[in-house]
Amino acid sequence: MKLSDKDKKMIEWLERQDASWSYLRWIIVISALISLGLFFTQYSEDLVLLILGIAGLSYTLGSWSGRAEVSLLLKVVNELSLKK
Repeated sequence: MKLSDKDKKMIEWLERQDASWSYLRWIIVISALISLGLFFTQYSEDLVLLILGIAGLSYTLGSWSGRAEVSLLLKVVNELSLKK
């Protein structure tokens, strides 16, 4: 399988993005928990803290393992490149 330079750059970008998700998800979870903690401890009327906290947690927990289609694509490309 021959890949163009543009395809190779896209695959490299996807690999970097997939690798960085493991760090980014923890940052989002901690930020969301801080936001929820501030909302409940300060008895704030500011619903933005609550919305950000819930949205951050639900997004991160929902996609904890990363995007399945990206993982599958990277596995297929790596398998095909190893067979050469």
